[in-house]
Amino acid sequence: MDHNSLRKLVEGQLLRLEGNAFQDCMDRLGQALHPGDYQPVRAAGPKGDTKNDGYCPKARVFFAAHATRGERMDKTKSKIRSDLDGCLREHRDVKVWRFLTNDTLPGEVDQFIDNELRPAHRDITIEVWSLKILAEEICKFPQRGIERIIDVIFDEAQPKPNSAQVVMLSHIKSGRALWPILSISQAWMPADEPDDCTRDEQDLIDSVIQTFTDWLEISEDVEVSRAGVRDAQRGIDELLSELQGKGLALYAGTGDSGNRWAIRFPMAIFKIAREGDR
Repeated sequence: MDHNSLRKLVEGQLLRLEGNAFQDCMDRLGQALHPGDYQPVRAAGPKGDTKNDGYCPKARVFFAAHATRGERMDKTKSKIRSDLDGCLREHRDVKVWRFLTNDTLPGEVDQFIDNELRPAHRDITIEVWSLKILAEEICKFPQRGIERIIDVIFDEAQPKPNSAQVVMLSHIKSGRALWPILSISQAWMPADEPDDCTRDEQDLIDSVIQTFTDWLEISEDVEVSRAGVRDAQRGIDELLSELQGKGLALYAGTGDSGNRWAIRFPMAIFKIAREGDR
């Protein structure tokens, strides 16, 4: 995959992330950038996260991760000032304060950081890693590292010889996340699985994939009822728990049927991988 296409796929995944999912992604990036030094932090108790979403105890780099997509400028500025002031108040020897966001900051916010915050704190380096900077930094890693950071798998689906297409498969953790893939797809490609599966694991994977494709085939009928969709999603949750119990994870997405058929339509792609393996 060429660098430009890869960068666009990474940007698209970052744009989808919100709240804790974005912070988790930034934790994985921090661990990749600062191996052996980065420490994730989460809110707990009345003091919260002490205005620190993660930091490097040795390098003294502190991270503030905040998904600002669609947020008002005044709220973003208030959040940045509050996080910076709180971090400096709560922590010693801050050398670099790095604000991470999955959006491109408006000029007014960037100007606020440069004209007000940096002059007021000349003894520290204030950095803003917005969407495109994050994507570029992530794309410096090998493909397996990129997949690990953004929690997807880039799969080469080949509906016809010599016509490979790169599809981004998301790590599916709930029936709610898988249902849109099942409901939009009109067919599916053979599922991929680890080469070293035991017989029990193979039987479980076959059963799980068969259930997914059954739901895919009847999804249009199921969607006439909100309760029907909810029941289907809960059933998928149980199957995902069974996979997790075996140390297996599901990655899924949609690909194009290509030129094998006269009509192009979306096809579901399923990949089973070992937890932590990309």
